[in-house]
Amino acid sequence: MTENGITPGSYTVIDHDDESREVETYIEFMRLAIMQANLAEPSSNTFNTGVLLVNGTILIGEGHTREAHAPQQHAAECAIAKARRSKQAYLLRSATMYTTMEPCSSTRMSKVPCTTHIINAKIARVVIGVKEPESFVNCKGVETLCAAGIDVVHLKILQEECLATNIHLLT
Repeated sequence: MTENGITPGSYTVIDHDDESREVETYIEFMRLAIMQANLAEPSSNTFNTGVLLVNGTILIGEGHTREAHAPQQHAAECAIAKARRSKQAYLLRSATMYTTMEPCSSTRMSKVPCTTHIINAKIARVVIGVKEPESFVNCKGVETLCAAGIDVVHLKILQEECLATNIHLLT
């Protein structure tokens, strides 16, 4: 426990498929998050990100960058807002978020970072597909979430799939 009474979350990197049920579940839901990322309109200066919110096997929210109804919201913010409006809103607390990109810890505009939305929603675990490339921002999403007591899993085995929709920004 830290001095503020929060037990830090763990950070786990999964770089191979051990065929366990847990890893297979991570892969299955991350591929659905990748499908969300693929729905985002391409951009020349921001990543396409897809997010899925799940409690157990129940889907409670999903989102992607630049959604038509909320083009300025980030994917995590969209998914959390949708989950809060759903009949399963009570499942948001202790849910798992699957996100193709590490959640932002700061923003260039006067917005609330995705990490703050995640912490405020009491999400228990965040599974990321890729850490934010340093060429964009100095992101501290993993560190921020772990410091808040949230477990983070980096599903590195799907990193290439998560980056595929953004390859034009990385070359």
